[in-house]
Amino acid sequence: MNAAVKLPTQGTPDTNTRIRAGIGRYRIWSRHGNAALAAQVLAVQALQTARLRRTHHSLLADKRFAPITEFFLNDIYTGLELDELAREIEKALPVATRLLPDSVMRTAAIAVEANALTGELDEAVAQDLLTHGVDAPTDVDLIASYRRLDQIEARHTQMHLLRELGLGLDRYVRSRLITATFKMSKGPAHMAGLAGLYDFMGTGFAVMKPMKSVAGFLDVFLGRETRILDRLAQGASDPFAVDDDEPSA
Repeated sequence: MNAAVKLPTQGTPDTNTRIRAGIGRYRIWSRHGNAALAAQVLAVQALQTARLRRTHHSLLADKRFAPITEFFLNDIYTGLELDELAREIEKALPVATRLLPDSVMRTAAIAVEANALTGELDEAVAQDLLTHGVDAPTDVDLIASYRRLDQIEARHTQMHLLRELGLGLDRYVRSRLITATFKMSKGPAHMAGLAGLYDFMGTGFAVMKPMKSVAGFLDVFLGRETRILDRLAQGASDPFAVDDDEPSA
């Protein structure tokens, strides 16, 4: 049984189209009208968050990388709030494209796309577990579901989007012009009803600004996740057991 997850299409759609497409994917999640599925998705996400914290405990314990790791776990990997963001975008996307630098909006589009894909993957796992009569899933159940659904390609795409997002935020925070324009747009963005989008991007800039570069962190964080995917595909008995490597300072 394969997960019905949509991968990004070929080509480079404009920013507005990419954002609206991500929101459209969110709107058709099955959990919206299914309380049992919604509850199971939350259970799956809780398990995955706990696993992520175990896998990346060394990053969370390192004061250099704890803020960006928390950002990835809470705001990107499992947490971008599409309910609020969908309402904002439907009302004010044209305003957003005038207020915020286009480079910032392009990165926001990647965030929406990554979160839409993550939501689809989580929902597919939750539905699969319900289908197999699992109502209190464990890590063992997650591993079995990942393998039944054959989500490896889609999850590699997820890793690619997360890297693209992290590098985009890092690149723009190094630009004084973009940073200054972004700061000046805070008041107008909030007044236009774009607080959620603005604050998400602002948090990303804030955690990355003190770092020389985010590339080392991404290599470790996403490298571990990619090795887990490889171990899942190879049938390892404990695919979540990966090397505890460290990024450079």
